[in-house]
Parts: sequence; C-alpha cells; structure tokens
Amino acid sequence: MIENNIALLEPYKYVLLYGENDGIKDDIKDQIKMKNKESEVIILFQEEMLKDKNILSQHINNSSLFNTKKIIFLHEITDKSFGQIKESTENKKEDISIYIFSPILEKKSKIRNLFEKNQDLGIIPCYKDTERTLANYINYKLKGYKGLSPNIVSLIISNSSHDRKTINNELIKIKSFFSEKVISIKELEELLNIKFNRDFNEIRDASLIGDKLKVNRLLSEIQFLQEDFMFYLNNLTNRVVKLIEIQNINKETKDYEVALDVLKTKVFWKDKPIYIQQLKKWNNKNLENTLNKIAKVELIMKKNSVIRNDVLIKNLLISICNRASITA
Repeated sequence: MIENNIALLEPYKYVLLYGENDGIKDDIKDQIKMKNKESEVIILFQEEMLKDKNILSQHINNSSLFNTKKIIFLHEITDKSFGQIKESTENKKEDISIYIFSPILEKKSKIRNLFEKNQDLGIIPCYKDTERTLANYINYKLKGYKGLSPNIVSLIISNSSHDRKTINNELIKIKSFFSEKVISIKELEELLNIKFNRDFNEIRDASLIGDKLKVNRLLSEIQFLQEDFMFYLNNLTNRVVKLIEIQNINKETKDYEVALDVLKTKVFWKDKPIYIQQLKKWNNKNLENTLNKIAKVELIMKKNSVIRNDVLIKNLLISICNRASITA
C-alpha cells in the first residue's frame, strides 16, 4: 500500500491519483502533508482553475515567502483542465510538488494518457477496495491491538459497507475508545451502532427475496437517516455485485452451494441460505439493471440537496422487492 510508504512518490514532482476510491486518496494526501509539515500547502479546485486560466501558473511561479518548498493539491480535475496541467508539467520546479486528484478517468482521457506515457510523471489508479485489501488495511491500522480477529475485521468491513472513508472514521472511534488496545466485540458492536446497520441488512435481504410483507413491516419500523444515504446505497450495491459474482461462478459449477464455497471473499455459513434464496430470484441481467437503478438514485440525491433521501431509499427498496417477487 503506497499510502504506507509515501517515500515512493519522492522521485516525482507531479503525481496523478485517479479513480473512485476517495479513501485511498485521503490516506495518501494525509501522508504527504505529514511528510511535508514545513512546506507551504496550496489547494485548488478545478472550478477555480476554469474561472482563472492563470491561477495554477501563478502559484507555481510565485516564490514562497516563508517556506522553501511548496505543495499544490489539485482537486476534482478532469480533461477540462488538460491544457493547464500539460503546460505546468513542462515547467517543473525543484521546490514545487503537485498532486492531482481526479475521479474515474477513461483510457482515452488526455490527462491519464499524459501521465501514463511520461516516466517522469507519477500515476496511481485508486480502484475500489476488495474485502482483502480492506482486511489488510484494518489489520495494519490496528496492529498491536489485542482481541483483533478475522471476525472483528469482517464486522468492521461489513458495517462500513466496504467503504474505506467510512472505515477510517470507524478506526478513529476504535482507537479513541479502546485506548488500552484491547478490543471487546460487545463494546465494539455498541460503539459502531451495529444494530442500526443490521436493521438495514434485514430489509435489504427481504427486498432482494421479494418478501413484501416483511419489507412493509420493516419500512414502518426502521428509521432511515437523511445523512446516511451513501451507506444505504453502498450496502445495496455491494450485495448486488456479490450476487453477480456468484451467478458468474455458478455458470461453471451449476450448484449455488459450490459457487459460494469457491467465492474468494467467503460468505459466513449462517448467511448462505439467504444468499441462495436471493440467487434463485435474480439473473445477471436483472441484477445489472438494479445496479443501474441504484446509480440513478445516487445521482438524483447528489444533484438535489433538498430532496428526501429517505423517501428515495424506501422507493428503491420497494422497487427491488417488487422485481424480486415476480422474478423466477
């Protein structure tokens, strides 16, 4: 993990970090700041760069009054800023390092191609974490804590809906609460509000099975928090993606039990029956359509800050349940 060996970036004055994993980007950015405490730090967003085409070059050319070194972080950069980025890479300065943070960039992206083809430029793809990379990450961060076990690591991962940024927040809580470095599973469940997340897992599973009576009951019992919409969407997405993975394996095995055993990220034995029920309800085409539906809901939420996220989540769950109830 490069975030644990930030020295690997030292040879590069320009580094592009792109992809969907904002958690990795945050980790690397924090490490850069820690390693360059005496440097002047400048933060620019693409919106600023588009409004003022000279703002980046001005920051590069202006000498720092109080620091010998300057670090520039560029955020949300896309090909709209390609001209400024390319021009700046052609005028490197020894006392300036620039780190560019971008969303997912397609292979044909001009910025991505620029960094991939130039050996003097650093590039780090920040792909979505797997369960294994997250487990390694948690074990590294909680090294030296007594009581840490594979079950606890899996609990932290599932409770965060496989999101590294959420895990980072949870790890801060854990380190603060378990100051004696002894982790208790019971106290951990209370600390991370596991019951709340289990409630959502229950309605998620009922929806994917098509159990309308249970979904209707849970909709009236569960409190959906406006600020936790990303947890709900990530939770749903991860389950659907795993079902697709199992269905692909099942094409060869022709046996769901065997497919679950072959799965790289193992499913707890007690969860296998619910997976099998869901797999019998969904084929890959319908699962892919559901992923698209989840993505559309997320886009609506992000574009409209006043919309009722809880209503959208409930409608999404009802839609999934209705689909499962008629899918054989």
